[in-house]
Amino acid sequence: MTDSNRTSASTGLPTPVDDGTPAGHPTPAGEPSSGVLPPASSQSSSSQSPAPVNYGRRATDQIELFPGLRSCADGDVSNRPLLEAIGGLILAWGRLERTTAEKLAVMRESFGDVRAVGGRTRPTMQKLLAELRALVAMRDRHDKQVLTVIADIDGTLQRTAQFRLLLVDGTQDVQADGVECRDLKNSLVRLSAEEIARETAQLERIREQISGL
Repeated sequence: MTDSNRTSASTGLPTPVDDGTPAGHPTPAGEPSSGVLPPASSQSSSSQSPAPVNYGRRATDQIELFPGLRSCADGDVSNRPLLEAIGGLILAWGRLERTTAEKLAVMRESFGDVRAVGGRTRPTMQKLLAELRALVAMRDRHDKQVLTVIADIDGTLQRTAQFRLLLVDGTQDVQADGVECRDLKNSLVRLSAEEIARETAQLERIREQISGL
């Protein structure tokens, strides 16, 4: 025989049993065993979130964090050709990197190596030139003239890389005839439009030299 009324472990009250299985779902101690939640109206008002307080400002209004702020219009650019020259130098450097990487891929393939240049990360220009120098030394063992050209290119690009870094990371103002920059020592440096154009033309010349090696 089975006991039709067993004591619940959670409530300590008799629980009806049907064939050895307690009827209903077990509930934690202190909660009603019926499983019916009390109506929302019976809950205390303290548990409800307080209504938002309006301090005399409409919901559509926004706080003006920067009074007098205006958007920069196209006419505010003082020297658009100079800004285009800066972009031209950045693009010339990127083209030089791509041309050098493509040249290395062709030379590697001629040596039977088809690996991608640089692996998973984009190689720096210094790394590309180092690999180019090594491959040229293997190809032209008795001709040192090409190695001399690469050494000259390396020296020129080291100076151009510093110029590019100062222009990209340090430019703070555009003037009528150039830009004002701050170097790593926080010293004021002025770069003229002629200097930017000269460095851009030099990068294009070096790109042609590397392509013809």
